[in-house]
Amino acid sequence: MEDVREEIALACRGLAAHGCGGGIGGHVSVRPLGADTYFINAFDRTFGEMTPDDVLEVDAQGRVLSGGRMVSLGVDFHSGIYGLRSDVNAIVHTHGAWITAQTAFNRPPKMWHNLCTFFWGDCVMSPDDSFESIAPALGHASTVLIPWHGAITVGASVGRAAALHDTLEFTARLDVTLASTDASPLPDELVPGIRELVERATYLEETWQLLRREGRRSQSLDAREPAGAA
Repeated sequence: MEDVREEIALACRGLAAHGCGGGIGGHVSVRPLGADTYFINAFDRTFGEMTPDDVLEVDAQGRVLSGGRMVSLGVDFHSGIYGLRSDVNAIVHTHGAWITAQTAFNRPPKMWHNLCTFFWGDCVMSPDDSFESIAPALGHASTVLIPWHGAITVGASVGRAAALHDTLEFTARLDVTLASTDASPLPDELVPGIRELVERATYLEETWQLLRREGRRSQSLDAREPAGAA
């Protein structure tokens, strides 16, 4: 399962390069097809520090199967989502600054840009940040906002979930910046067509490749840093 560990590490580092995951907290998990276990990053590293060695295998209840390191207590909602959603094989959770600010509105983001349409009718609010509430609140959506906390995006692949999360941080920045101004969001009648267009344009697929490049670039920079450098 080295490829799974590598993809999780790249997702973490790529998201960190784009402003999500600068501090301790946040997690990315992947459930391999047909598996009863899944993989998730350790709690004691930031996204920007993550390597494949920092990715742990856990059972369906979120218990670490080997090694003495711990995962976030939030592993419970990963287990909850996987238990309810057979179509989901990857979950991303961060406390991105713009995402977290967005959650204080206690509503999904408005449609300020074509990329915001990825969340049109597909983003919900959790009533609170209890682990028991989050998975049921997600329902069949791809994104759930957790009030005064952060957000979760899910997908059939880690690429989809990570790219969606990166797009959510951009979307939240627009909403937080524009919501109190005289700017007008997209007219409702235009949103479905724009959503179909950005999906067809493979934006999320290309964003995932960008995140992977950013993750690899970050690894290369770390490898070139002299031991003991400040």
